[in-house]
This record gives sequence, C-alpha cells and structure tokens, in this order.
Amino acid sequence: MSAPPDPWQVLDPGEWPARLVTDGPLLALDLPRGRVAVRLRGLNRSGYQHKLSLAEAGLPAPEEEFQAWRQLWNCQALRLPLALDALLESEDYRAGLRRLVDAAEQAGLFLLLELHGLTSDLERALPPLPEALEGWRLLAAEHGARAHVVFDLWNEPHDVAWDEWQPLAQALVEAVRAGGAERTLVLVGGLDWAFDLSPLERPEARLDGLGGPLAYAAHVYPWKGGFLLRRRAWQRAFAGVACELPVLVTELGVETWPRPRGLPRSWARAWLRDLLAFLDERGLSGLAWSAGDQPHLVHGGGGQDVCLPDCPPDPAQPTEPGALVRHWLRRGGSTA
Repeated sequence: MSAPPDPWQVLDPGEWPARLVTDGPLLALDLPRGRVAVRLRGLNRSGYQHKLSLAEAGLPAPEEEFQAWRQLWNCQALRLPLALDALLESEDYRAGLRRLVDAAEQAGLFLLLELHGLTSDLERALPPLPEALEGWRLLAAEHGARAHVVFDLWNEPHDVAWDEWQPLAQALVEAVRAGGAERTLVLVGGLDWAFDLSPLERPEARLDGLGGPLAYAAHVYPWKGGFLLRRRAWQRAFAGVACELPVLVTELGVETWPRPRGLPRSWARAWLRDLLAFLDERGLSGLAWSAGDQPHLVHGGGGQDVCLPDCPPDPAQPTEPGALVRHWLRRGGSTA
C-alpha cells in the first residue's frame, strides 16, 4: 500500500486546525470538502510526565520549540506523555498543559495527549480506576473541542491479557465521550508494552468508538521482535491488523551500544532504516521517541546529552538516529 500524504500536503490555507478521523483502516482529515486520507509522521516530546512544570521539563518557551520541530524537522505531530496524578492534583500542571495545547495549534502540529502512568510508577501495567476515568473526563472537557488534539488512553499495557485490558480501555473510551469529546480521535495501545495488536484479529476483541473515531497504537523497539526476523515480527504484531483497522506506531526508536539494550551502531542504523521503510511501504503513521528521554533524537545545548531541565533538547542538533528520523520527515517518508 502506498503511503498517504502528510496533512500539510492536503490542507488548504484556512483549513487548520483540522480534525483527525478514521476511514476504514486509514487515518483521514475531516474537512468540509470531505474526508481525505493522510499519514502522521512526527515525534514524542517527553519530559512532562516526570518533570512537573514546563521549566523543569525544559519547555520554558514551548511556542518556540514547537515551531522548531515543525520548521526544522517537517514534523506533523507531537505526542505528549502526561502523569495522571499530576493532572488530577495540580492546577499549575493543567495550566502548563493548556499552554502546550495552544503552542501546538500555533505551530501547526497535531498533539497526542497520552496518559503515561503515575509519577511514582511510570511503567504501571494498567491505569488505576477511578482515577483514570476522572482524568479522561477532565481532558475531554477541557481539550475535546480542540480539533488538533488526539487522546492516547494509556502508554504501554503489559503483563496482562487482552481480556483484562479491553473492558478497561472501553470504559476509558466511554469516559472520553461522556466528558464531551464526541469527535476526538482516541488511541488504544496493544499488549506487551504496546507492541502486540494481534488480539484484534478477532472481531470480538475490538473496541467500540461510541460514535467517534478510534484507532490502535503500537510501539516498536529492537528488543521487541528481535533483529534478524524483525519484519516477520512487525507483520504479526501490528501490520497485519493494520490492513483492517487504523493503526499508528506512536513510539519507535533505537539505542546504540553501550546504552542498555543498545545495538552496535551499524545494526542500529540498519534496524531503524528498515523500520521506517516498512512503515512507508504500508502507509503507516510513525512518531519517533524521543525529544526528552532516551533513546534521544537530539542533543542538548553544546552537543551535550539531554538532561532535563538543565540541558533541554535542541531541535537543531540531532543525534545519529535523530538525523535519520529528521531526514525521513523532511523527505516525505523517504529513507534514501
């Protein structure tokens, strides 16, 4: 399947902000002239899930940073991880989020708001209830009317069965719709740290968007699916399902040795090139991890490693994997 165009190849002046919907297995823009298939390519701007102010997250001027991702990287979308407890407990945190939502719209970026976990447990397997229901009602009420905003229910379900995650995710979808976000695109991650969407091959395992658009999210790293048989693993985990259902790869990345779980540099380069080519071949959306946390897409000031808040990410200084991702974004999907 050929890759659909990115949104800014489709949007006419005056049509921004535009709302994302689904059209069969495709992502699309809902425009007055009809639905037009598109593909999102961008990156994750992490940090605000564990640094609970904009300054601590290295975002003292998000308007400038977001413009840089758009202009220097041709980024169409940012994914923003959030801490559920901070969202519920801190008005300052919510005010910072409002500023980030505004900055993304000003920069011409779709913004994926994602509940990443709790400040005390950012790798929690499943969201806690009733806190997560309250969180999504809050986000729906405050940001559901913003056309450029997408909701990603929970970062990485893991060590659970689909029969455990499915009803919980469905309850969160209901909270989103009841909170007032009837038209917002909602993303539901797979199992095995959001890598595995294969349970959706069974129609009864799929969720109900309750009248609004719904898609599924996969995260892809070298430690999932192996190196040599990677394409077979990607096909089994998410690409097969993507022939029938809308799927976005909302995290992808690679670390090089000697980082934990890192690959030799030549292997890492080959893996990342092949994954980006795989997404191109299938017309899938992809957002790289991360500007903020490892594996880093950029350096901080002076070429140093990113370290929040003292050395925030610098969009002008890509790392080696970041340079490949930036080239992919700039060239409209080409990794040549």
